[in-house]
Amino acid sequence: MNREVCKFLSGAFGALAYVHAAYAVATSRGIINEPVFLGRTWGVGYMWTEAAIYSALGVAFGYAGWNRRPAIPQT
Repeated sequence: MNREVCKFLSGAFGALAYVHAAYAVATSRGIINEPVFLGRTWGVGYMWTEAAIYSALGVAFGYAGWNRRPAIPQT
């Protein structure tokens, strides 16, 4: 995968993690209600789990995008 694509995906997953964490904090403080999707109420724990998963994906793509690769020895 292209390094620039990895950098983009790193930022995208980082943003998703930030949004899910902010949504979880707002829900736990009572600012907004817990979301209801497909007839089920999704609690704060699911939001924190999603934030952790998105953070891990963002870090993995960031490592792949910004990792310094060793120079290829020229013969």
